Amino acid sequence: MALPKPNIVPYSIPVPNNMGVVRYVLAFSVIVAHFNTLVGGDVWFPITSYAGVGGFFALSGFLIYGSFLKQNHTMGYVRRRAVRLLPAYWTTVLLFAFGLVTVSSLSVIEYFVSPQFWKYLVANLTFLNFIEPTLPGVFCGMPIGAVNVSLWTMKVEWMLYLSVPIVVWLIRKICCRPVVMFCCIYLSSAAYRLVFDWLFCHTGDEIYYILGRQFVGQMMYFYVGVMVYYYYDAFMRYKWPMLLVALALLLCQDWIPYFSILVHPLAFGVVVIWASMVGRWGTFGGLRDNVSYNIYLVHAPVLQLLAFFCVSERIGMWGTFLFGVLIITILSIAINILVEKPIHRWLHSRS
Repeated sequence: MALPKPNIVPYSIPVPNNMGVVRYVLAFSVIVAHFNTLVGGDVWFPITSYAGVGGFFALSGFLIYGSFLKQNHTMGYVRRRAVRLLPAYWTTVLLFAFGLVTVSSLSVIEYFVSPQFWKYLVANLTFLNFIEPTLPGVFCGMPIGAVNVSLWTMKVEWMLYLSVPIVVWLIRKICCRPVVMFCCIYLSSAAYRLVFDWLFCHTGDEIYYILGRQFVGQMMYFYVGVMVYYYYDAFMRYKWPMLLVALALLLCQDWIPYFSILVHPLAFGVVVIWASMVGRWGTFGGLRDNVSYNIYLVHAPVLQLLAFFCVSERIGMWGTFLFGVLIITILSIAINILVEKPIHRWLHSRS
């Protein structure tokens, strides 16, 4: 059977849409998961952090592929991504690197002259947080000593962005149909995950688990988003059958071997983009001034601080959770108002 005809790309994704609210839901799923892990809570949410991160990557693929095609200039494309991501990211790294001196077991002077502090600063500002995830004397003795357990995804995000110009070049160079290239990427990414999953299961060495979820292992989610973008008209034409198939697959995950690796990126990616683009139920949470990205960046250190100060022993699990969400939201909005907006206004005035 012939494949549906692709859209004439690039084109502008229809607005208003529900993507802003969907991004908040995905960010909330990561907050819940890390609250349970870092604070020791027992809050239930139907979306896991693994799925939440994958959903973000699927939305990125859906949005970013067209962004590159519209410019077709790698440096301009990278510059736009940098302007969007770096101000909040660098602010988060600097804010907690300097602010957490107040909870360090070291003196102020010892903290700032420590090579570990400067190593942390350089590594995290350059997306290499795995080199030094901890600060001197901070969160010592806690189950997880890392300052921000979410930052590992940022280097993956950048590598996915940088893969787009290469994929577009390959498609043009070898004159293949884009859908063939996207499917090959999906299958290669799945094979990569299977190999490292097998190594982790047979050796017990956590390094294989960590490597398995890095850049290549996340390409499935990203390029599912790209495929939906490329065939968006067909996706919307058959939106209800596609949703039913995706939901059926998600409901049958316990009976599908290697579901999380082979099927989940496709099924969940379809559901996330479907929820983002079908109907107008969430247009009030549009992308403008959307702080879900900031929420994702700042939530883990805030939760670490709640655990460090044993807040749950004073106000209970749910009180701690709600208090944490409040602080995370306020901090995310503050970064948007005090950092992102002034930078964007300044850059716009110079363009």
